[in-house]
Amino acid sequence: KLVHHPQRILFMRQDGKLGDYIVSSFTYREIKKFNPDAYIGVVCTHKDAYLYESNPHIDELYFVRNKHIGDYIRVGMEISKQRYDVVIDPTEVLRNRNLFFLRLINASSYIGYQKSTYRMFSYSVEEVQHYARLYTKALKQLNIPVQSSVYDIPKNLEAESEIELFLQEHRIQNYIAINFYGAASSRMMHPENIKKYIKYIRKQTGGRAIVLLSYPAVYSELQGIAQLFDDVYVHNTKHIFHTIALIRHCILLISIDTSTVHIGSGLNKKIIAWYRSEKKNYEQWGPTSQEETHIIFYEKTINELVPEAIEPAWLMLDINEE
Repeated sequence: KLVHHPQRILFMRQDGKLGDYIVSSFTYREIKKFNPDAYIGVVCTHKDAYLYESNPHIDELYFVRNKHIGDYIRVGMEISKQRYDVVIDPTEVLRNRNLFFLRLINASSYIGYQKSTYRMFSYSVEEVQHYARLYTKALKQLNIPVQSSVYDIPKNLEAESEIELFLQEHRIQNYIAINFYGAASSRMMHPENIKKYIKYIRKQTGGRAIVLLSYPAVYSELQGIAQLFDDVYVHNTKHIFHTIALIRHCILLISIDTSTVHIGSGLNKKIIAWYRSEKKNYEQWGPTSQEETHIIFYEKTINELVPEAIEPAWLMLDINEE
């Protein structure tokens, strides 16, 4: 049976994905808003611990190496002693090791996604929908109201200061932030195409400043491209908090990467996003910004598209609104 008004809630987040954290971030806030005495635990990896450690609403973290059965046994037995009322696990495909881990935890009830045929789940959200709505439904089943599903975007003061200094030093204002790289090879823009997009966007905007979102593996390549243009910049980004700060200060985000799209949504930015033409994936992970948002779909790879797919009107930004 499903435990209503649970005091101890455990979230399974060992997938290690930034976007998943962003989309689910409001749930911890809303639980504590409704019941400040609720105890919230999260199963995650050491790799993404920095995200959860920065969240003031989370009480305890349990670290596992994903797919590591030894960790699952050790941590599962440790968690079982904590007597959680409910486990929320939105994982679509559960392997035997995942089910074994969940059973070891021995919670009073379990909430899942498309798990109506699994006896251990007390409640399952079956309809394909955005993951933010999935979490909202899960909380409502626990009689926990959701007043706002706006994402909580982490803020690192040191990173914010470094980005503000970077923008001041280069006198960058009212800029467009662009992310040309996603996790899969199909979402990695070729350098020659990046140059074409920059030329097109600068032409349509009258030379508005552009900041290319970077990470260590692509910084040198992007720096070489930026040097070919006036008012195109790349920050030597070391971690996600730099990227968040750069998106926080931009007036428009253009991105192939869903993680940065979710960050832009949480910061309520104007967004132009590229998505693969997969209905289910878009319904689950699309942008939720209340600001003007435009989507460009591709079939197999981002490189099959041309810059002209971005309508000039989408790039016409009113300075008075900035």
